[in-house]
Amino acid sequence: MTSHWLRDPGPASWVLIVLTAVLAVATVLLHLAGRGDPAAGEPGSARNIALFATFVCAFAAWVSGRGRG
Repeated sequence: MTSHWLRDPGPASWVLIVLTAVLAVATVLLHLAGRGDPAAGEPGSARNIALFATFVCAFAAWVSGRGRG
C-alpha cells in the first residue's frame, strides 16, 4: 500500500497548486495595501473574495491530489 506522502501530483494538481500560490500572494498584497482602509475588510471586498478563492483552490488541489495512487 502506497502512502499518500509518496504520490506525485498529476498535471491538474500542479495547475491548482500554482493557482493557489498566485492567489495567496495576491491576497497578501491586497491585505497589505488595505491595512489602513476599513472598507478593505468589508464583506464582498476584493481581499475577502481573494481569500475565499485561495481556500477554495487549495481545497480543490487537495481533493485532486488525493485520488492518485
